[in-house]
Amino acid sequence: MYPGYQPKPDDVFYAVGYTTRDISDNTHFHLHRISDRVRMENENLWRQLGPLVHAMQSGKVKREFVEVLSVDPFLGNYEMPYTGPHKEIFLSIEYLSDAAFRLCREYGIRHPAVIEKVKRADIPGNHGITLRTVHYSRI
Repeated sequence: MYPGYQPKPDDVFYAVGYTTRDISDNTHFHLHRISDRVRMENENLWRQLGPLVHAMQSGKVKREFVEVLSVDPFLGNYEMPYTGPHKEIFLSIEYLSDAAFRLCREYGIRHPAVIEKVKRADIPGNHGITLRTVHYSRI
């Protein structure tokens, strides 16, 4: 994994559900842009400051871990933990870490409304990993 990465049971995640309409509108693909933006920002900082771990150690940048976890009923034999406000069925649920949720707002990346704010310990154990990366930013 990443040095220094230590997930905690009380890490905060935001659950967003994707309905049939969201999937047909390709809304679920918007979330994948986080990875591209983080990579570009990290590359830009690297060009300016050199190795980012050294920049972090010298107090020039801070590091945060970005995660998007997912639950998909087609990947296992279980029920979805939520239904929509109008009893619609979600085809997929993504759990955005605090950092991922903030970066979506910062980058203008749209996603469905938040269903619930949960702790890592409350995410179904059979979740998948959509994204797990490191984001550096100037202090």
